[in-house]
Amino acid sequence: DYMNIANVMVAQPVFTGGRIVNGNKLANIGYEISKEKQAMTNTEVLVRTDELYWTAVSLTEKLKTLDSYILLLDTLNHDVSVALKAGLVQRSDLLKVQLKQNELMVNRLKLTDGISLSKMALCQHIGVNYDSTITLASAPSEELTLSNQISSTDAVTNRNEYRILEKAVSAEELQKKMSIGEYLPQVSIGGMGRYQDMMDSKDNYAMAFATVSIPISDWWGGSHKIKESKAKIESARYRLAETAELLALQITQARNEMNESYFQIGIAKKSVEQAQENLKVTNDNYKAGVVGMSDLLDAQSSYQSSLNSLTDAKCNYQVAKAKYL
Repeated sequence: DYMNIANVMVAQPVFTGGRIVNGNKLANIGYEISKEKQAMTNTEVLVRTDELYWTAVSLTEKLKTLDSYILLLDTLNHDVSVALKAGLVQRSDLLKVQLKQNELMVNRLKLTDGISLSKMALCQHIGVNYDSTITLASAPSEELTLSNQISSTDAVTNRNEYRILEKAVSAEELQKKMSIGEYLPQVSIGGMGRYQDMMDSKDNYAMAFATVSIPISDWWGGSHKIKESKAKIESARYRLAETAELLALQITQARNEMNESYFQIGIAKKSVEQAQENLKVTNDNYKAGVVGMSDLLDAQSSYQSSLNSLTDAKCNYQVAKAKYL
């Protein structure tokens, strides 16, 4: 009136056409690609940080130059006012100075707002709470050296994008091996135990077994799948070669931009020297009554503009160097 039966069977694959081994390798490649993508993101964040930082530095340095110019005009205003009372200059000269002062005050307000915004953008980017008292530790150096450079071809293999596509080729090759493995014989070993209790009779027995499974029904479809895997490998290799060429071009462009920005620093320094000499000559001529107030103000404006150009050149070089590196 009763019967109890229990069966237990275990099996362990011994050979599955290499799919388990290759599957583990494929998973490891996926992990390595994820790390390369993370490194790419880190690089992008660092370059963007440099851009925001040197933008704020550039505006801060321009404010210093502008403040010096404002002090110079304040002195000029005082001197012209005294000369006007003495009947040595015309009132139009004083008005020109005052108009220039008004223009500089507007520019100063714009620069101050720009500095605040640039610092806020920098703080937001690096995850620091903004504080209006934050000051920047660095300023454009007086003497900059050109960064070390390597050939574009050698630099390509250091790029994360290249290593990602290189691993993508390996992944496609492993996919092909796994596709082949699906149509190879599969071998397993195992064991089975049985317990039976029926009508007051109890039996126990065990057995070991081995199985060999040969897929024969889908060989035709399997050959097409393997051909498809080969085509994907060739496509991945083509993308790798094409990307290597594009990366070499990008690296060359970044190096050229860095070299050009470094060259522009030298040009900007010469412009500052020339504008400074022109201001000195114009100032002497104004005092001698040879030139008018407009010429003096133009000379001062040119000198300020040349200083700002030098600041831009130095900051642009720092950003270009960051992009190249």
